[in-house]
Amino acid sequence: MGFLGNLFRKPPQSRGKGKGKASASAKGKGKPPARAAPEPLPLPQPGLSLDRKLDIAGIILVFAGLLSLLSLIPSANPNPIIQGWLHMLRQIAGWGHFVLPVTLIIVGGWIVVRKFGDQLPKVEFERLAGIVLLYLALLTSLHFWAAPSDAQIFPVAAAGEGGGYLGGLILAALFTGVGQLGAAVLLVAWWLIAIVFTLGISVPELVLMAANGIRRLRGVPIVRPAAEPPLPPIHRPPPARPAPVEPAPAQPAARKPAAEARPKPPAAAPAPAPAPTPPAGLPVAASTPAPSYDQPLVIGGEQVWELPDLNDILESGTESGADDEFDRKRVQIIEQTLASFGAPVRVVEINRGPTITQFGVEPDFVETRGGKKTKVKVGKITALADDLALALSARSIRIEAPVPGKGYVGIEVPNEQSALVALRDVMETERFVNLKGSLRLALGQDVSGGPIVADLAAMPHLLIAGTTGSGKSVCVNGIIACLLLQNTPDDLKVLMVDPKRVELTGYNGIPHLIMPVVVELERVVASLQWVTREMDERYRKFAKAGVRNIADFNERVEHTGERKLPYLIVLIDELADLMMLAPDETERIITRLAQLARATGIHLIIATQRPSVDVVTGLIKANFPARIAFAVASSVDSRVILDQPGAERLLGRGDMLFQSPDAATPIRAQGAFVSDAELQRLVRYWKGARGFDSGAVVVGETATPPPVTPQVDTSHIVAVGAGLPPSPRQAGARIEQPPLDPALFGPLAGPQFGDPLGRLEGDDELLEEAIKAVREMKKASISLLQRRLRIGYTRAARLIDVLEEKGIIGPAKAGAQQREVIGAETELDPTRPPTSPGPATSSGNTRTWTAED
Repeated sequence: MGFLGNLFRKPPQSRGKGKGKASASAKGKGKPPARAAPEPLPLPQPGLSLDRKLDIAGIILVFAGLLSLLSLIPSANPNPIIQGWLHMLRQIAGWGHFVLPVTLIIVGGWIVVRKFGDQLPKVEFERLAGIVLLYLALLTSLHFWAAPSDAQIFPVAAAGEGGGYLGGLILAALFTGVGQLGAAVLLVAWWLIAIVFTLGISVPELVLMAANGIRRLRGVPIVRPAAEPPLPPIHRPPPARPAPVEPAPAQPAARKPAAEARPKPPAAAPAPAPAPTPPAGLPVAASTPAPSYDQPLVIGGEQVWELPDLNDILESGTESGADDEFDRKRVQIIEQTLASFGAPVRVVEINRGPTITQFGVEPDFVETRGGKKTKVKVGKITALADDLALALSARSIRIEAPVPGKGYVGIEVPNEQSALVALRDVMETERFVNLKGSLRLALGQDVSGGPIVADLAAMPHLLIAGTTGSGKSVCVNGIIACLLLQNTPDDLKVLMVDPKRVELTGYNGIPHLIMPVVVELERVVASLQWVTREMDERYRKFAKAGVRNIADFNERVEHTGERKLPYLIVLIDELADLMMLAPDETERIITRLAQLARATGIHLIIATQRPSVDVVTGLIKANFPARIAFAVASSVDSRVILDQPGAERLLGRGDMLFQSPDAATPIRAQGAFVSDAELQRLVRYWKGARGFDSGAVVVGETATPPPVTPQVDTSHIVAVGAGLPPSPRQAGARIEQPPLDPALFGPLAGPQFGDPLGRLEGDDELLEEAIKAVREMKKASISLLQRRLRIGYTRAARLIDVLEEKGIIGPAKAGAQQREVIGAETELDPTRPPTSPGPATSSGNTRTWTAED
């Protein structure tokens, strides 16, 4: 019979009591206790269920309302039954009987269709009580107006006027208790209380509504009430709303050029070539049209960039369905489970996030043997994490004890359905917009649905770690998209290192890249050394200008008319591959950049899927205070990245712990998601804004260079996240990369910085000592140079290759580790050409290498 039927059932007899009696009797007789008989199953109670009773009551109310409406029509009431029904309604409600039929139909219809969907309005008890009070106040007021004295109350009710017998009885009680004047005062108070209950507003708001009504009649501007923030017991993530963007005070013409400033195309201009068709199998965004790409605006010999529109590139996410009843059931399970293990708690707060729900539990008191009450220890609650996961049927739970700044312990339980946190939703929040700086990062949402944003310039470097499939690559792509949406190529340059050749190669061709994505491990160290030289060069410029950091330098050169320095982001997708090839040099360069590069505007973002101690060393970790940990395999890996366990209990698919430099403990968050289609639109926008197509000159084949400055061949580069091999036609071909375009890369393409992809032979200060060592020993080997010069294997191998190219030593022989020294007098002659040219030669800023590079 449902919930109401269960209330009136007779409670079953307790098993414990019967069992105790049986045990006592058996003990007295000296026999073993008899087994208690199983409790019989409850039989179904006779009669109708509560749902059927409600259905019948709703149908009766609907037909009673329809009959009452028919009785009000003069042409439809010659029947004596209808006449009697109408007479009864008039005597009961008087003039208020016109409202009663509509009320009966609405109430009865709502009861009948109450299970047809969740879109029906939920009637609260306060609002229902307010409607009843309002109707009774109406009847009483009508009767007070029709019968102002005691003697007229019941004759007016018998005639079916005023408020009928219902209003007359209430008015008679008021006249008897407080008199006519007191009844009038009570009726005014009654009306106010009924309106407040019905509308669900406060008395000041009611007074303000009345005052606004009077002002509207007089033509005076209306005063809006100040909205008070509600304090719900369950915190849900607020819907993402775009915050107002303040106009940028500096360089309005450089970022958003006016339409009038665009030069008109000539009348005889040829039609643009059709866009190339993407390869089959690539995802194509059908819902959002591709933005149009105009020709770049060039003013005074410098290109003026325009930032992409956020609405054209990114898409919004989805919200998770909130189930308060399910959360209350989990609250009962948590309290009962912990109480059964001797750790009673009370759930005082619920924070619902996109992936997990945090239950804030406050430790309760337990009574000791001496009668004293002591609070439950926090460590006792954290030790019951596995028992809670079993009771809640959860994949994994995490206990934060205690929550920083709160007086409770946070139990984080996964949601049944996870919500998609889109990058656009985080970037449109007010917190992200109000964060000043050009290196803002939209990372995701916390356990209460609030945005997690950070400034890379304040970190100043970021370390990301997580296993395969945990969301690390999506986080890296989200950070890149966030930076490219806020910065033009004049403000930001990026150096990408992707030894896996999968995640970052799709960004080839955008004007932000300082060089093509470095995929060869042999060139990574040389590229990082170029970054250190760039850092030293910037410090020399700062010293000459008398400034301390890049912000002061750019502010000063704005007045002098010089070109400002862009920020430089060094993004390394897999650190483990670099540490396997050259651990000593990689650690030394990364540590030096992390310690010194902040003031010069150079920031590092390093990602790895193997956070072990031989990859994330102590020196590297000490200089990266900002860290993001995704799901890892064990607590040991979690301690390597976060210095504490916890990441091994993450759920994967973007579930992460963000360690901010200014926070004592990491923050649980769901990472922002950016799809491949969104990244393709962003890359196509910047390639189109560059004003030319990526091209290359293939040596040995008939090929015509593109009309504008050519770039590295990107025909084998596909969409972000896809890793197709290069075409067979270009396998083994030799591709010539032209020098960096000064119009796009500015001072970074000048000869004073050297060749970013240059080899090491002309820059190694140990080359002369290596020549002396092999000349003295009359033999050459990698192990010899390692012992004599005290260097690593990689550097010694490079020096051996350089000595062979210069003709100082002979080639390697099969089965022999030593090489013959064949040059002694001309090894330092710069005019001597190399006798055995290597796979790459460097001349100025122009390099040649094979397509397999």
